[in-house]
Amino acid sequence: MEIKTIEIPSEFKRLFDNDWREAAVHGGRFSLKSHTVARVLLIRARQGKVRVACFREFQNSIADSSHQLLADLIELYGLTDFKVTDKSIINTVTGSDFIFKGLRHNEQNVKSTEGIDIAWVEEAQTVSNKSIEILTPTIRKENSQIIYTYNRLLEDDPVHTRLVIEGRPDTLIINVNYDIAIKYEMMPDNILKEIEDDKKHRPALYKHKWLGEPNTLEKKIYKDWAIIDEIPHEARLERYGLDFGYTNDPAAIVAIYYYNGGYILDEITYQKGLSNKQLADILINQDKALVVADSAEPKSIAEIRSYGVNITGAVKKGEKIGVKLSYNKWAIGIVQEQRISLTKRSINTIKEYNNYMFDEDKDGKILNEPLDLWNHSMDAIKYGIISLAPIKTKQERRRQIGINYKNSQIRKKVNKGV
Repeated sequence: MEIKTIEIPSEFKRLFDNDWREAAVHGGRFSLKSHTVARVLLIRARQGKVRVACFREFQNSIADSSHQLLADLIELYGLTDFKVTDKSIINTVTGSDFIFKGLRHNEQNVKSTEGIDIAWVEEAQTVSNKSIEILTPTIRKENSQIIYTYNRLLEDDPVHTRLVIEGRPDTLIINVNYDIAIKYEMMPDNILKEIEDDKKHRPALYKHKWLGEPNTLEKKIYKDWAIIDEIPHEARLERYGLDFGYTNDPAAIVAIYYYNGGYILDEITYQKGLSNKQLADILINQDKALVVADSAEPKSIAEIRSYGVNITGAVKKGEKIGVKLSYNKWAIGIVQEQRISLTKRSINTIKEYNNYMFDEDKDGKILNEPLDLWNHSMDAIKYGIISLAPIKTKQERRRQIGINYKNSQIRKKVNKGV
């Protein structure tokens, strides 16, 4: 097999130095962050014996880790000195090895990790302060280093606050965006067209997605959802929410449990390319409960029902009580009223929860409609929760809608500087 030259953009060359302790590598999409850091780590593992620990905040299995990216690069460059197993990667010449772990609710496992030379924390915008406090003293070997790669999510992301806003001794900061991919001729034409279209028609999305600018807490649609280890034995399964997808979007199935006055959400499926028969097979093998699916797909609902699944279409309506509400406003309002918990294994749903934001207009003013992004599990959850929410009296509904409307008017005044 021909061995290809591994090219590293000069903007990342400081990652080979040993005069820094922590590195914040951040920016927008397609800025080559993850791929370049992975290449750097493979090179360093060939230069001498190092132990590399690859962390993410949430990792239920090796499939949730950086293992696949590293394995793909090893194959791409013909690096036959690496042995790739299901759970680790080892260099058979230098003795370097890569291990993979999740941080959240994994305190003892992380603390017991010994002899780490380099820690790489991918998707670090989701890492909590608690995880940072556990990680940093664990990576304690002489001259050990920690690399965080991330696209900023909110203004107060803990990693960004720690390393960039507050600052720490011996910190390396690398801020890159998609122009680096253009510079080194690594930008596919289809991605560049998408970037240019977002820049022209969706400037707020462009700034966050491609320039790595954070969203504000005010834009976050759902807040204060708890992340829990397991579903309590006493929890009662009530519904499954189903959002259809196929080629471009994943199909999402979320189980909804009632427990102690609130709801617990558990991700069942989040995958592209699933046929209606495959979705039916997944649902038939779950504990029995009514499935509430996107009513915009009546043929899919009918087909899944024909396979023996108890499934119905979601109610999609607004309410006109003093103020006209769109379906999204109405549905989001109902979910916002609930006390919600998410199981820690719901990796994709947690990611959507963290990224599900209100849209902005061209001037950056926050609108009352969600961005059409990160909404597959979120839509599945809406379908299920709406079918469970208690029917309110006309007076209660009018009062809640009035509160929502008043808050939106206050937000508009704030945006206008009133």
